[in-house]
Amino acid sequence: MTMFSVSETVERLRGSLATIEWAVERVPDKWTHALPDFYPGDAWSVAMNLAHMTIYEEEISGPVLRALAAGGDGVGAARSRREDWFLNDAVALSHAPVSEIMRRLVAGRADQIASVAGYDEDRFNAPVTPLWASGRHGAPPHSAGWVATKTFQHTWEHGNAILRMALFAPQ
Repeated sequence: MTMFSVSETVERLRGSLATIEWAVERVPDKWTHALPDFYPGDAWSVAMNLAHMTIYEEEISGPVLRALAAGGDGVGAARSRREDWFLNDAVALSHAPVSEIMRRLVAGRADQIASVAGYDEDRFNAPVTPLWASGRHGAPPHSAGWVATKTFQHTWEHGNAILRMALFAPQ
C-alpha cells in the first residue's frame, strides 16, 4: 500500500496550483475561452480545463475529503459522480471570466489543503473510502491521502493543456 505524507501532499497541492496560476497568467486573453487555430477542435480551452478542475474540487474531492476528516467514508458526500451533471456544470462555468474560475479553484484548493493539514499520518493513510474503485471488484478502499493525491494528479492531467497553451503563446 502506498503511504502518503500529509506535509508532502499539502506542498504538492500548493505547488501544482501555483504552477497553474503561473501558466494562466502567460496565456493570451484571446486563448482563454477559444482555441488557437492550430489546436484540434476537440481540445478544451484554458477556461474549460480550469472549470473542469474547479467543479471536481468543489463538488467531488473537497466534499469527500471533508467527509473523511469527519470520520465518514465519503459515500454520498459528492454532489454526484454522474459524468453528465459534472460536464454540464463545467461547461456552464467555463463561460465565466477566467479570473472568476481561478478564484473558485483557489478557494476549492484551499479547502482541500485545510482538510489535509488536519490529518495525522495514520488517519491520512487509513483505507476508508470505496469511491474511485468502480469496476474493480475486490478493490481495496482508498485513503484520504489517495483522494488528495488524485486531486494533484487531476491538476496535471488538465494543467498539461494549460501549460502547453502558455508555452505556445505568442511572445
